[in-house]
Amino acid sequence: MIKNIIFDYDGTIADSVNIKTKAFAELYRSYGEEVEKNVVKYHLAHGGVSRFDKFKYFHKEFLNIDLNKDKVQQLAHSFSKLVIDKVVNAPYIEGAFEFISNNYKKYSLFISTATPTNEIIEILNRKNLIQYFKDIKGSPESKIDHAQQIIAANNYLKNETVFIGDSDSDREAASKNNIPFVAVLSGEDMTNEKYQINDLKNLIHLLNTIK
Repeated sequence: MIKNIIFDYDGTIADSVNIKTKAFAELYRSYGEEVEKNVVKYHLAHGGVSRFDKFKYFHKEFLNIDLNKDKVQQLAHSFSKLVIDKVVNAPYIEGAFEFISNNYKKYSLFISTATPTNEIIEILNRKNLIQYFKDIKGSPESKIDHAQQIIAANNYLKNETVFIGDSDSDREAASKNNIPFVAVLSGEDMTNEKYQINDLKNLIHLLNTIK
């Protein structure tokens, strides 16, 4: 029986993946159409990878530039300015708010996201969601580490804990920690997953089927 839920945010709770796609495209547009296309393609294929790692990858692979820490931080700051208000205003994945607000006492709820921790906390505060979550974890730590820390810190049983997300990094976090994974089919192709949903309207029913 599932008692603990670790949620990704973008594409799982909020319909905000496209906002970040456009922001990456805008930041790299000045380098030419081919670079912009490659940036977007990589971002869409690696939805749960942190922006810090993506900036280093984009510059190294597409521009042959090794970014130093200060430049990565500058790009991350520019990215945040482009996206944070839009992410706050993004609509929910259908059923997400209803599930969270109606079930936060039944389940222990957590956030694990590639968004920087301070930024996701601001977003959740501005969305009036933060009170529903027992803990919120963001980058620079990985989702694999997030899940491990949540399970260890709370002495959770793995068969009572589930990770819900829409990207390979979410699936990997579940797999590496040996917990069930529920794929939200809003982003990357996850139609082969055992547990999958188009939105969160029927999440309760699906959770009851996980053994």
